Amino acid sequence: MPDQIAPFLIIGQPRSGTTYLQTLLNAHPEIHCRGELFDPWQIDDDGEKTRGLDAVIARDAAPEAFLDARLSGADRALPAGITRLGAKILFQHHPRLFSAYIPQRRQIRLIHVRRENKLAQFASLQQVARTNRWTGTEPGAPAPRIGAGPLWAASECNRLENEDFLLAQWLSGCANPLLSVTYRGLFAPDFAARVQAFLGLAPQAELRSTLVKQGQDRIIERFENPDDIARYFAGTGRGDWLEPELGPAHA
Repeated sequence: MPDQIAPFLIIGQPRSGTTYLQTLLNAHPEIHCRGELFDPWQIDDDGEKTRGLDAVIARDAAPEAFLDARLSGADRALPAGITRLGAKILFQHHPRLFSAYIPQRRQIRLIHVRRENKLAQFASLQQVARTNRWTGTEPGAPAPRIGAGPLWAASECNRLENEDFLLAQWLSGCANPLLSVTYRGLFAPDFAARVQAFLGLAPQAELRSTLVKQGQDRIIERFENPDDIARYFAGTGRGDWLEPELGPAHA
């Protein structure tokens, strides 16, 4: 990788805040985060989507060479002034990225995003499945309420928590520079300065994302059967998941 480009990766799960962070970083004139290059269904290069089977096969047959080229900018001309180049890697992406690629490239900085409220994450995943609308930049119609039984919701929340645990354990064994942040932490007043310092950049006055919140503020209001959901999660010690994740300024 050329010395003038410092690579980074955003690591996390779907609907954990990784896209919000990507757009936040892309507001900095020296940062370009290319997106979900290893989406199993396509190559998503910051909104430029390639779905051709031949292109996906070529990517997955040689994932290391593919990502090296895209984290160095060797595959295309970069916008002027870019010195930090990154991408998003999610839990369900190519296993060789986790087993070999990242551990062998210790210079790559990692930003790990974790969403603590798993009921919110589960609900967000289900609402996206209903609407096929992953992100939005303008306020739209209220997200549809989902009909999910409490035991199904609990099972999916458990799976998400277990994946978070395994991902954190794997990251703890990596020698790469690491910044860990929660979904709520992305909205903290000092986060923009923290992440820029982690990437070795002078802080900008402000970084802003273009994305707007899609789901209902109170998580319990995202369900068609709120009484059953509330009874289960309050009864099992996770009643705080039923309430808003963020303060009024971010709702």
